[in-house]
Formats: sequence, C-alpha cells, structure tokens
Amino acid sequence: MTEEFFTIHFNYNHVLYDGRVTPHFIDNNGEAMSYHVVLNNVFFGDVHKQGKQWEVNEQRPGALVEIVGASIENATIEKVA
Repeated sequence: MTEEFFTIHFNYNHVLYDGRVTPHFIDNNGEAMSYHVVLNNVFFGDVHKQGKQWEVNEQRPGALVEIVGASIENATIEKVA
C-alpha cells in the first residue's frame, strides 16, 4: 500500500515549519476526515475540523492548530485545482 501525503510550510512565532500531512480516516466519498501531521520531523497530532474550528488530539497552541488547518485547506484546494 502506498501512503499518499502532501507537504505544508509556514512561519509561526519566528519559526519556519515544514510539515508532512497524511490523510487519515477517509469517508465514503473519498474525503479525508482527519490528517496525521508531522512538523519539523516531530509528530504534531491527528488534526480534524470540527464545525469551523480545527482541533488536534495532542496539547498544542490553538493559534498553531488553526495555522496548520489553514495550511491543510490551502494545500488540498491547490491539489484539486
């Protein structure tokens, strides 16, 4: 089985983050319901969207979670285009 992933990059609090995002828990329509995220070679958590807010299963700063979520949304929109 080949694992499909994409990368994200952003700056937060003067730190450049490089991330690897793997879609996790795919629904019946083929849409990812959550994402396994690794930032700067460290596991960040499993990220998913709850309503309009992004959440993660690890203790992380809320602003960082939102930036990761926005980066995922931007990357998936670019992937479709």
